[in-house]
Amino acid sequence: MRHKSPTGSVERTEMLDRLSRRFGRYALVAGVAKRAHDLKERIHSPLEPSGGGLVNRAIAEIASGRVKIRREEPEEEPE
Repeated sequence: MRHKSPTGSVERTEMLDRLSRRFGRYALVAGVAKRAHDLKERIHSPLEPSGGGLVNRAIAEIASGRVKIRREEPEEEPE
């Protein structure tokens, strides 16, 4: 049985679990942080940077597929 998380619903917790399995926890956290930072830097963003609105929007955009998390390819060493 799933317990309700203190910051959201059971559905949100399950969605975050699926995203972390799909991308990996580190990649998901890094992707959300980068997207939230990009949203904060936008001049025309309708969201205020307080209250977690930017993080929630970044998560929603990643979950819906509007924003992709790229897997960084290791750089090849020059020979």
